[in-house]
Amino acid sequence: MMIGKEERDALQNFLMNTDELDKLEGRLSGFNVFETLGIVNMEIRHSNVIGWLFSPNEQHGWGDAFLKRFLQEITQKYEGQLTIDPLDLLLWDYHDLIVRREWQNIDLLAVSESNKFVLVIENKVWSKESRHQLNKYHEIIKNGFPDYHKVFVYLTPFGDEASNPDLWLSMDYNQMVNMINSSLERRRHSMETSVKLFIEQYMDILRRYVVGDKELEKICQDIYFKHKKALDLIFEYKPDMYSEISTKLQGMIESHEDLVLDSSNKNLIRFTTNQLAETVEAEGRGWTSSRRILLFEFQNTARGLRIKLIIGPGESAVREKLYDIASNNTAFRGRNGKLTTAYTTIFVKNILDYNEAHEVDPEKLHNDIESRVERFFGKDLKTLEKVILEGYGLESSKPPMD
Repeated sequence: MMIGKEERDALQNFLMNTDELDKLEGRLSGFNVFETLGIVNMEIRHSNVIGWLFSPNEQHGWGDAFLKRFLQEITQKYEGQLTIDPLDLLLWDYHDLIVRREWQNIDLLAVSESNKFVLVIENKVWSKESRHQLNKYHEIIKNGFPDYHKVFVYLTPFGDEASNPDLWLSMDYNQMVNMINSSLERRRHSMETSVKLFIEQYMDILRRYVVGDKELEKICQDIYFKHKKALDLIFEYKPDMYSEISTKLQGMIESHEDLVLDSSNKNLIRFTTNQLAETVEAEGRGWTSSRRILLFEFQNTARGLRIKLIIGPGESAVREKLYDIASNNTAFRGRNGKLTTAYTTIFVKNILDYNEAHEVDPEKLHNDIESRVERFFGKDLKTLEKVILEGYGLESSKPPMD
């Protein structure tokens, strides 16, 4: 294949400037037991490691410290939804905790007989929740452990809401990485080298393959945009589709002067309108740094792109007012059956299902997203904003498009 001078120069420049590549190679070249064994995306292997960390008598030497760190995260996020006194949960001694894997097909079941306590975790790495699966597991535990305190956790890469959020508390793998890392840092100097290395490799796998590694992502993107022509020519390299979509959505939001971008990442892009930001009290807790209690959220995952309007945790009077407004208007489609104490969806709409055509034709993907999102901005969003403002005795400055 003959290449022109421009392509040849691009390849030569790429080969001569290796600083970024050396940095990338340093991040990727180390031996990792999880990659070697091919178990990066196997749910049962992730459950095994998490169960090992929970078990107080295993060789990690952490005792019940990681379990308590996990329960601390639960109490901070879902204190109002727990049926157990948070102090009891954090002060109990879990020396007798037994972790069962795949008991009655439940991913993780941790039982402390001395405290009459059961922790149930359903772990979904890339698979979806099966129909009635969580209800079935809840009934099994309720009947099998009738007099026990119970906590049910639905663990997914991005904190997906369970089908029955009143019973199952959502946790994400980013929280899991942070909890493992903080536990490791506290005990790093007293741990055996082999155990420390194992845990570090597991965190590395989670960052690279499950939750995303911001530093690694930046290195790759810097290399790509600096040597785009050469990389396209050699590898037909393309940046991560979900990052591109997130960047596009954030740009679209920022281009609308009546919209306000909130805390966002590759998979969750949050925003509100200026009028809603000024009207709805900022009484949120434990969600985003803006303390907004009501946010629109684009969910950008393998399932596709969908938009939700979510009432987050915070001041109960504000949450109840918003839920009452939504309950009395048919514009709020896909609303949860009742107001939970944490995250309650009051509107949901599917924007776009990703398919093979989008993977091979990024221009079509971007065009489809732009047209459908702008349609949502101009119609559904304005309708929802109007109804909420009317609930506060105000009028929207911009009516919905016909």
